[in-house]
Amino acid sequence: MKKLLGVLILSFALVPAAAFAEYMVGDHVEDFTLPDTSGNMVSLYDYSDYIVVIPFWESG
Repeated sequence: MKKLLGVLILSFALVPAAAFAEYMVGDHVEDFTLPDTSGNMVSLYDYSDYIVVIPFWESG
């Protein structure tokens, strides 16, 4: 168990801090496309004239 904990701590230490950077209000993000609840593909670019808030959650 101590070995596993050591490996986890080391792996987090080696990951660049930018990987954990959070976006702030007003930051620009890269365009991406996801399916909506009807299966239609929706791009973030489609909403470029709007303020967009995307909540992510875990179901299961």
